[in-house]
Amino acid sequence: MIPFQIPQASDASWVRPLLEAEGLPLCNYSFPVLFCWREAYGFRYAPLGRRLLVRLNSSLGHSYLWPVGEGDPTPALQALTEDARREGHPLRLIALTLYHKHWLEDTYPGRFCFEEVRDGFDYLYAVDRLADLPGKKLHAKRNHIHRLDESCPGWSWSCLTEGDIPQCLAMDALWHQQAQEREGPEGLASLEQEHQALVLALENWRQLDLEGVVLRCGENLLGFSLGARLTDTIFDVHFERARGDIQGAYPAVNRSFAQAVRQRHPQVRYLDREDDMGLPGLRKAKLSYVPDYLQVNFSAVECRASE
Repeated sequence: MIPFQIPQASDASWVRPLLEAEGLPLCNYSFPVLFCWREAYGFRYAPLGRRLLVRLNSSLGHSYLWPVGEGDPTPALQALTEDARREGHPLRLIALTLYHKHWLEDTYPGRFCFEEVRDGFDYLYAVDRLADLPGKKLHAKRNHIHRLDESCPGWSWSCLTEGDIPQCLAMDALWHQQAQEREGPEGLASLEQEHQALVLALENWRQLDLEGVVLRCGENLLGFSLGARLTDTIFDVHFERARGDIQGAYPAVNRSFAQAVRQRHPQVRYLDREDDMGLPGLRKAKLSYVPDYLQVNFSAVECRASE
């Protein structure tokens, strides 16, 4: 049996190199995601040679990420196949790129059935566009920030420090409470999961190599954002909070984080604002920033058992 283990922040030293070896442009392959969302999705992982095996829960049973790392992936895929067999399910792989879809088709002809998962597409934006908000399509975003300039003159952003963490935790707790009241019982589970994930991120931000910005007007916290490098050229935006009662706070957080990333990581070309989970409101919000491209996402399920 595969010795799957619960992600711990201290695992970053050996897990991150395996994730970075393949450098996949999907947020599922980010160490902060595996750690912070470990309870929500039941992430568990184990090393196998120079590959990382990752299992998670789904409504159809256990699913697996592509076994990232180096060298021939065939032994890792065989180990995942055997683990799925013990559970009484066919092997189900999720968060696959087009490259991996083609690899599986070429290596195991007819074994897998594939599905394009639109709800899991990552939204990627050029850093310069989010940092500068140029052109007509982003005119509304600039106008919202002008409203913030008027209501909170002198507001500013700075990079996250240890001293900011208590205020950020307090803001998230208030946001969580208000969201529960607004969404009602049907949304409680997902709200609680997001709250738990963000608390884990803030409490372990240094071990996770997270970076962030905070926005303030005087001593008042207007918002904050947290993210981490996903690949050499992509920076993942994991969490974002802002004062919903202050017009322009959210677009200002978004723009400020892009400016911070551009200053600190000149090699980064894109910000990954992750997927929309199929939520209409979230999809509309992400599309309103006019993504430069959507990173395709496939799932693969065995429709013919391996020999």
